[in-house]
Amino acid sequence: MNSDDVLPRFASASVTAALQDTPVVVIQGARQVGKSTLAGLLAATRPSVSVTMDDEQSRLAAQHDPVSFLQQGGDRLLVIDEAQRAPELILPLKAAVDRDRRPGRFLLTGSADLVRVRGVGDSLAGRAESVELLPLSQGEIRRRDTPEDFVAMILGGSWPAAGDPIDLAGVVQGGYPEAIRRSEPRAGRWYDNYTARLAGHDARELHQGGYADQVGHLMSLLAAGGMAELVKARMARELTVSEATVDAYLRMMRTMRLTVELPAWGRSARSRVIRRSKVALTDTGLSARLAGFSVAKISAMGAREYAGSLVEQFVALELLKQRSWSREVFSLAHFRDHDGLEVDVIVELRDGRLIAIEVKSGQTITSRSWAGLARFRERFPDREVIGVVLHGGSQVSHLFGWLHLLPITSLWQQPLIEDSG
Repeated sequence: MNSDDVLPRFASASVTAALQDTPVVVIQGARQVGKSTLAGLLAATRPSVSVTMDDEQSRLAAQHDPVSFLQQGGDRLLVIDEAQRAPELILPLKAAVDRDRRPGRFLLTGSADLVRVRGVGDSLAGRAESVELLPLSQGEIRRRDTPEDFVAMILGGSWPAAGDPIDLAGVVQGGYPEAIRRSEPRAGRWYDNYTARLAGHDARELHQGGYADQVGHLMSLLAAGGMAELVKARMARELTVSEATVDAYLRMMRTMRLTVELPAWGRSARSRVIRRSKVALTDTGLSARLAGFSVAKISAMGAREYAGSLVEQFVALELLKQRSWSREVFSLAHFRDHDGLEVDVIVELRDGRLIAIEVKSGQTITSRSWAGLARFRERFPDREVIGVVLHGGSQVSHLFGWLHLLPITSLWQQPLIEDSG
């Protein structure tokens, strides 16, 4: 592949760091997000041996003689692509690491969570580090020289002077490498085939026939909500199954790395906080296609409301991607209580500080846009709360010493923050 065709993957720094002190490193992500490409690029920088479990001969060798299979790397890095297809490797892998704990021995990729795959006998706890690879971030798509880091920008106070309005076409495009290389309608056809193969092959193989018939319908339900609270009873009615079965479907989706989750933020189980998580598919392009949404349909009834939920999903996903390489350690959640107070995204820092983010897809910002953030800040006076309204326009304003009105595009259109270390 021509080097000009390879987009940067900022998670590579996290994988490289893990290989320097950890025996087993796992790159996890959904099918076609670029795991194999990233592993190949990293393997090319050092002595290595690469095999894929998509190759039947290699897979049979791994299944019938896993000990010899794992020895083929010798002193080199052994890269095993799609490792979830040979769960028989995991226990011998654990034994091999226990005999020789040299860092950087094994690099695995998996489009399913290795811990949850049937037949895996160990979690490799203390021996492995996982790096989550989501579809391309906006900075990667735009070939930024340095990784975007919105949370570090907020904490450092290095604000953009202005920004560009959000382009809904970029939200609808999504971040799957193969989709962004295509123009419509070819990108749409790629998403259709991708979904069909996930439901018709991967789900059946992963669960030996279980649950696969409902995967397409479940993906469509999640797509229709953007980033929405998970109401299992409603899903059960839509799928005409029990809530227990919905749980099983959702576990399978998590195993296939097809969903992300924002837990509910709150400090007390006895508080009036609503405890439902928000759940979404891992890409807005996939969501838009399954929901039948396009920029051309924005004037249709209900389309603007869906566009707003899709933009909220887009913001949450960009922050989740940046968490893999941000210089700040943070968790993401959302907030809603029984009094009607909502905050779209809560960023919680290790020291307890909070960044409360309200997402507005429109360009018109009024005092109502930050009213919820002000109430949230008043409710938790013992916490330092930084408020951010991310909007679809270009305006940059700073109010009251704690509130910042910023374009959504500031998630990646940021001034360079010099490394103080």
